[in-house]
Order: sequence, then C-alpha cells, then structure tokens
Amino acid sequence: MRRVTKSLAVLTLLFLWGCSNTILVPVPPRMDLKKYGTIGLVHFTTNSDPTLTTFATQQFQEYVQGAFPGTPILDLGSKEAVLAAIGATQLDADAMTQIGKKYGVSAVFVGEIVYSDPKTDVRVNDFTTLDGSIRTEIKGDVSGKLMETQVGASVWSSSAWAKRQLTGVSVSPKRGVRTTIGDSNPRKDMVPALMFHLTEDFRPRMVRQPKPQQ
Repeated sequence: MRRVTKSLAVLTLLFLWGCSNTILVPVPPRMDLKKYGTIGLVHFTTNSDPTLTTFATQQFQEYVQGAFPGTPILDLGSKEAVLAAIGATQLDADAMTQIGKKYGVSAVFVGEIVYSDPKTDVRVNDFTTLDGSIRTEIKGDVSGKLMETQVGASVWSSSAWAKRQLTGVSVSPKRGVRTTIGDSNPRKDMVPALMFHLTEDFRPRMVRQPKPQQ
C-alpha cells in the first residue's frame, strides 16, 4: 500500500512539474472553409430510419457553422433529388462539376451513417457464483467528404463512430440481478456524438507546449 501511495505521489509531482513548465497554445483548425465561399450540402444517407437523414444533416451543419460562423451552406436536398436534377447516377467527380454549375457552389459536403446490427456480449466472471453480464449494443459509423466542384476532387474526408447500449443484464451475488434499458431510439441518440467527432477538423484546438526560454 505504501509503495502504491508513493508511486501516486511521484506521478502527481511529475504531472504538476510538467504543467508548470508548459503552456496551452491555440492551434488553428486542420481544415479552413473560408476559402470555399458557398458550400453545398447533400443530405446524409443512412441504412436506418430515413427520417434520421434530416436530423443528421442538421446536426452536421450546426457543428460546421459553429466552428466557422457565417459560412454560407446551401441545402441541396437528398442524394436522390440532387442526382435527378443533374441527370447523374452517382456523386462522382463529373457530378460534382455539374452541381457546381447548377447551384453555384464551390464545394459540396456528402456523407453517410451506417448502423450495425445489434450485438450481444456475454461475460461470465465466475461460474461458481453466477457472476456475469449480458450487454446488447449497436454501433454507428459516419463518414464525410468535402469535394470541390472545379474538377470534383476530394479536399477533406473523415470518419467517426459511436456506440449505444440497447439492453443490459448483470448478475452478482452482492447486487443481485440488475437490468438496464437503453434509449428508446439509440440510433438517433448517437447522431450528435457522431457529427461532433466527424467535424473535429473544423474546430481550433489547444495543445500543451514547453514554455519559451526567458
């Protein structure tokens, strides 16, 4: 116990020493949107409830414009509507140049969310005491791109993921049986987290650097 306490004290002193000899420095976003002018936004696609596309698109736009206030973003509608309007079958480079000419945008955001099937994880800690748990959860993967419309090249891409619990049951000799019920709509519940992490490149960061020598 004394050895553990001593180790914790040493780690604490090292941490405090490190903080006292470093400063937090702001770092610009990895991706600068100011040079693109008006940007088009195609609604995110999903393999789940179609109503989530509007919610996901709104969340994405809020995070982007929160990072770059005043950024003009033009809602182009669903992927199907955009393709029909330009007479294309997929959002490739040629389609991007057509979108740029038709809507007057210099770049276009596209993205999708793919939800996994529910997965159940069974853990048994002790067979003799029936100590264990059963947990069912679902995972969502989001990806996004920014494609400029001059030649249809991709200038930014990123991805993120999140998980939400559906149900859970734990059995313990001390606590008995405990049941956990997740959110009524876990797919929608994870959308804000997915979009927050997806748009990380648009937000400034604070990093710790050594203090400059006097």
